[in-house]
Amino acid sequence: MKRFFPILGDIWMLAVLILLVLKLVRAFGGRGVSSDNMNLLIGGGAAVFLVAVLGLYCRKRFFAGRKLSRGCCRDACAEAAVRELRAKWRRNAVVLRSTPATDLPEWKVSCLGRVTWQLPGETQPVDAEGKPLEPLATIFVPDLPGVPKAFREVALITVFASEEAWSENPEEKPQLGCVIRTYPTLDGLVPCNYAAAYLKPCLLTPEPVTNEMPQWPNCGGEDAEWDAIRALEKKCKLDYHEDVCGAVYAGYRKEEFPSAFGAEPDKCAVYETHKIGGYPTYIQDPVEIPEDYPFVMQIASDFDAGLYIADCGIYYFYYNAEKNDWRVYAESY
Repeated sequence: MKRFFPILGDIWMLAVLILLVLKLVRAFGGRGVSSDNMNLLIGGGAAVFLVAVLGLYCRKRFFAGRKLSRGCCRDACAEAAVRELRAKWRRNAVVLRSTPATDLPEWKVSCLGRVTWQLPGETQPVDAEGKPLEPLATIFVPDLPGVPKAFREVALITVFASEEAWSENPEEKPQLGCVIRTYPTLDGLVPCNYAAAYLKPCLLTPEPVTNEMPQWPNCGGEDAEWDAIRALEKKCKLDYHEDVCGAVYAGYRKEEFPSAFGAEPDKCAVYETHKIGGYPTYIQDPVEIPEDYPFVMQIASDFDAGLYIADCGIYYFYYNAEKNDWRVYAESY
């Protein structure tokens, strides 16, 4: 019924104008204008003018109300969609905040550019030509929410890789022929000090987050899931990355990091930096990894450490706990 109100208003305005014209014709129809006719004309014109203004005002209020109503509907739809997507997809993760360090503490400190613990009898691994592999990282698995299930029986990880693994030349495809040592307990470990010749040491401080969202579509999700998200974007006039994720924190843009990643629990983000758990933030297309090798962590390019994985690339790590076996993949821009 409301859609006929504007039409009725237009008819009303037209009728008022016709009445005004008729009054003019009667007042000037072949006769002189008397004072009575003039007063009648002025009074009638004023009345018609007031009625016309009232009609225009009512029409404007009607359309403004309809526009506000439509805007409120869109806002309500977008808010519901954001809540739905965040409730379904947000995950816990452990961000590893990187800070330069000259002296590393001796015990239970994760770091880049150093390997600091090993079992008695272990030595620095070498490649097929007998060249020592560079120490990439020492990562103590923290007892924090967000640590993947596959890491529940892991206490320490050390990673060695060749110098070519972090070439500064963007044209070179990143290669990561590496050795990963996994320790279920810290008992019996002895200190060592393998330092990378081409990396600067950086501390990796674990910081739990509860608000990570996948970076669709490059997160390894199913096409049907992404299609559902795009349908919500179209229906509710929202943008997934702006309205749902809100922010992207990358390892090579540390100036954009918040003082505490978990400081705003009502907001969500994509973490492209070093982390344990959460979602892999693929730079190119997702890769086909066997299902029994879940994603467990990633190490990103780090300017403070001098870690350049081709052109701002990332290493992705997948771990089969039953086989104690790893898969490693690298991507770059």
